[in-house]
Amino acid sequence: MISKILIYVDDIKHLEDYRKAGVAAFLFGLEGYCVGYKTYSLEDIEEIDVSNKYIILNRILGSEEIDNFKNIVMKFKTIKGIVFEDIGIYQVLKKLNTKLEMILFQNHFATNTKSVNFWLDRVDSLFIGNELTKNELKVITDKAIKPVCIHLYGYNQVMYSRRLLLSNWEEEFNIPKEKTNVITDKATGIKFRAVENEYGTVMYSDKIFNGKDLLNLSNIKYFYVNTMLVSHNQVMYFLNTFEMMDNENDGFLNKETIYKLKERK
Repeated sequence: MISKILIYVDDIKHLEDYRKAGVAAFLFGLEGYCVGYKTYSLEDIEEIDVSNKYIILNRILGSEEIDNFKNIVMKFKTIKGIVFEDIGIYQVLKKLNTKLEMILFQNHFATNTKSVNFWLDRVDSLFIGNELTKNELKVITDKAIKPVCIHLYGYNQVMYSRRLLLSNWEEEFNIPKEKTNVITDKATGIKFRAVENEYGTVMYSDKIFNGKDLLNLSNIKYFYVNTMLVSHNQVMYFLNTFEMMDNENDGFLNKETIYKLKERK
């Protein structure tokens, strides 16, 4: 199964360790187009000597940024595919008729068979939502008309905002701003890991998600390993054992997500 892993590379020096473990597909954040990820310039990504090289663009873009991307994508030489969130990227790639693989990654939207297959008619693959149970994921993957991608390991993205939340909180509430900060919700005590750059803020879960029980799913293009904020030793332990450590959990795999309260009678 490890040959089906797509791993986000937060540090180039770790590439050889990933390859030795059997990983064969690699994801890199593109400078200027990501929030919540470490990024690299296109020139640096092109020089990295690995096969199955993908880039991630997880920002919601403005019209000018979409236009700029049209020029950037024409410079791709060794990139196999693009993992993206903004539908404008899909429109650009469709019009340019490139041979790049298109993988849609909208964290909380691909949660049912109809919407999944709607997009699989248009793109090469997509990421299934990260707040579903194991049984729900099996139903969707079994009915998907193309192989899909599943988040297997790493901090789950809880939310994304174009606002500079850490900067705003420092200004309004005198909370010291850091590029990465742990925020505690006073009402519930739940902690979130906030990552901010000039384009916005991403909130990650406090616990590392370990979805080892998903490895028996079929119809999978890639199992995604997100190394962001996770120590390299812990990532390698997972790749070599798939075992769960103390600061990890299985998210919603064995408990349903409550989307709304039932109406009172």
